[in-house]
Amino acid sequence: MKALAAYIASGRWQAVLVATISGAMTVVPLFGSMLNYLAAAVVALVTLHIGTLAGLQVMVIAAAVTLLLHQLLGGPAAVVLVLILMLWVPCWTTAVVLRQSNRLGQALKSVVLFGAVLLLIVFGWYGDPSAWWLEWLRQQVTILTEAGISFPALTDVLLEELSTLMAGMVIASLVIGVMASLLLARWWQSVLVHPGAFRDEFFELRLGHGNGLVTLGIMLVAQFTQGSVSNFSTQLAMIMLVPYLLAGLAVIHSLLKQAGKGRGWLMTVYVLLAIIPQAAFLLAAGGLLDTWIDFRRRLARDEGNTD
Repeated sequence: MKALAAYIASGRWQAVLVATISGAMTVVPLFGSMLNYLAAAVVALVTLHIGTLAGLQVMVIAAAVTLLLHQLLGGPAAVVLVLILMLWVPCWTTAVVLRQSNRLGQALKSVVLFGAVLLLIVFGWYGDPSAWWLEWLRQQVTILTEAGISFPALTDVLLEELSTLMAGMVIASLVIGVMASLLLARWWQSVLVHPGAFRDEFFELRLGHGNGLVTLGIMLVAQFTQGSVSNFSTQLAMIMLVPYLLAGLAVIHSLLKQAGKGRGWLMTVYVLLAIIPQAAFLLAAGGLLDTWIDFRRRLARDEGNTD
């Protein structure tokens, strides 16, 4: 990965080449979406390591060439354009924020702002999109049933419940993708300039009291209201909790390091996150709670008192 990062950072055309190849393979099954995240990370790395204008140039040129290739080959150019607008552009924007502020938390909050604005646009354009999502989910169930794949648990009641959350879930997934690409770019920059700096920066990740109060307020509105207001607030809360999932991971990493625990403990955490969906919510809740408790500082202080 260091060699790839060094190649990308060695010049704009090298970066354009990597981003274009990754973007051109977006439609490849299984690995296509991962390569799109890689392309976004290339744009972010150039922005962080070389400059804002350089990152913009790489993004525009790579996007134009990628779209041209898909158009010439008869590929889904419109789909690729949407992916570029929804991933590459916000990743470049947040890389600009990170470059100027040099604060990872500030950059992650800008990604959340992008997700919140996108949710507002969806609700402003469609009203409450639950009905559209319900019809789409029913169509997918019908397609699977005709293919001989049956999911008895997917009752109409469950589909209705899912439909009220789908917009938020999709946008939250998009926010996670932008953050993942940005973190990859930041790690690449650390590897090239100051090995180990990304680890220290990530371990210290906190999002501030103001952001925590707003997130908590949105969660309370979602809990104590009904109808479209509750649906919107619930989905907005899902988006706003995404960076707290990373903050929770930062807390876990830092606490295990302070406690001298090995990688086996970290592997256990990631396995639990992969197989138990509720674990992600608990981790995000822990990251939000850390806003006021600051587990890392408390443990360090307790260890100092013990000594």
